[in-house]
Amino acid sequence: MLFLGIILSYTLVLLFLSHFSQRKAKTVGQFLDGGKQFGVWRVFLMMTAMWGASMFSVEIDTGYLSGLSAIWFGISTIVSSFLVAAVLLRPFQKIGYLTNSHLIGRRYGKKARDFAALVIGITFPIFAMKNVLAAASFLHVLLGWNLATVLIATTILVIVYVSLGGIMSLAYVQVVNLIVFTVGLLVAAYFGLRHQAVLSTPLSGQQQVPGFHGMMGVGMATILVWFGMSILNSVSAQAEFQTITAAKDVKKGKLGVYLSSFALIVFAVIPALLGMAAREHIGLMKSGLMAFPSYLQLVAPHWALIVVGLSFWAAALIWCAPLMFSGASSFGLDLFNRQSLSHDSNAVRRFTRLSMIIQGILIVIFALARPGQLAWWAVFGLTLRNAAIVGPTISYLWWPAVKERTILISMVLGVVSGFCWNALTGFSATKFALGIDPMWVGTGLSMIVIVVGTFVQNRGQMHLCRHVVRLPLGILFGFLGTVFFAISALLGTWGWSSLLGADLFVGILLWFVAAILLTENREVTAVETGPLVFNA
Repeated sequence: MLFLGIILSYTLVLLFLSHFSQRKAKTVGQFLDGGKQFGVWRVFLMMTAMWGASMFSVEIDTGYLSGLSAIWFGISTIVSSFLVAAVLLRPFQKIGYLTNSHLIGRRYGKKARDFAALVIGITFPIFAMKNVLAAASFLHVLLGWNLATVLIATTILVIVYVSLGGIMSLAYVQVVNLIVFTVGLLVAAYFGLRHQAVLSTPLSGQQQVPGFHGMMGVGMATILVWFGMSILNSVSAQAEFQTITAAKDVKKGKLGVYLSSFALIVFAVIPALLGMAAREHIGLMKSGLMAFPSYLQLVAPHWALIVVGLSFWAAALIWCAPLMFSGASSFGLDLFNRQSLSHDSNAVRRFTRLSMIIQGILIVIFALARPGQLAWWAVFGLTLRNAAIVGPTISYLWWPAVKERTILISMVLGVVSGFCWNALTGFSATKFALGIDPMWVGTGLSMIVIVVGTFVQNRGQMHLCRHVVRLPLGILFGFLGTVFFAISALLGTWGWSSLLGADLFVGILLWFVAAILLTENREVTAVETGPLVFNA
């Protein structure tokens, strides 16, 4: 009852902050992008909150199962966030970024926009639910609360407070959630790691895991998937884009992300160590998210369990809220609102709020359908999202020769191929045909279709670019891509067959970049709708 009372009191605080944020979100622009008024510290806090919460559940689970190498997941996430600020913030803020689906629709038409919005709206609840399931696991072990109760309560709260003020609600609520989450993580670290030599204590008997205390225990293939996923995510991380493009200017947005990248190192290390400590003291269980609270019960007083439990729930809200808002933005702004040029303020709010409800329902359905399959959901969601978004977004930014039909075909074939490739092995999270992750298949095929389609549709108009920088760079990228393809034939001989998918995808990506650098059209007539114009 005490913990329930604390949860309810905390909920009231969040709702009060959301109600207060309504005063700052009077226009639809303020609702969606904060009126472009976020300063350095606002960006810093929101990015640290989002990515710190993203890391902890994966790292506790992976640290428990595979050991210290779980830290690589956090490092890959930091690299992704850094790339977004360094490479993409300036062009995105310049074009008035709102969503990836809106961006794609500006040049490639309504069908491409609607397909992108549909994929984003379906996959973002998948990404959002991982921390909700982590909180549900913790509260189930400590209090016996069932999964459905925590899922429904969390999604309802997020729907209510984000619907009130949009991104301005996040600007206030995420700060409070970050404080609670950080305090809980530090309390967990104090009781869970004190007097524990987690980096040297050997595992006994059947618990032994090869490389548990080393940096490669999870396997090179998994580490490459993490980095590949994160690099692709830097092109399709819509929730992060919406936050940093709300900065007052590019300089403030970049500085906020750079500072956040340093702070995130703490969040990349502590959860992995906590997962390792749980493995060293708790018998083998199915999930580190179930083992960790059992371990904490052995080493921490009751008050500490309450604080950590509240921090788990805060982490669920931190991660869930921006992703639900982001997915709802694509649904409401791009899919449900059929007016593509002129948007009524009340209509956009209404459609976005309706979309939030749909997002919440999808979270509950997905989580209850396969509650113990977080790894599979991650594979499934990333495969569909990246296949539909990465290639078209890169094309929009750097290859104006690409045409509408090519993009639409690439999106559909990429999503279908990734889905079917996963289906070949019964939608497994770890076993794939030829050992190739379906994310590589879907995104790679999408890029191949874009290159081939662009050459076909621009035959007679495209010629070699002789720019003094682009030409040698393009030749270099093309050569490196060829080298990676050649290496793929030798991986089995070298005993590295698990790297085949990553190797082939890198080759495709390098050729894709080479095609962009080496070609240009005599005439490029890309038509865009331009920035949205909102009616008050």
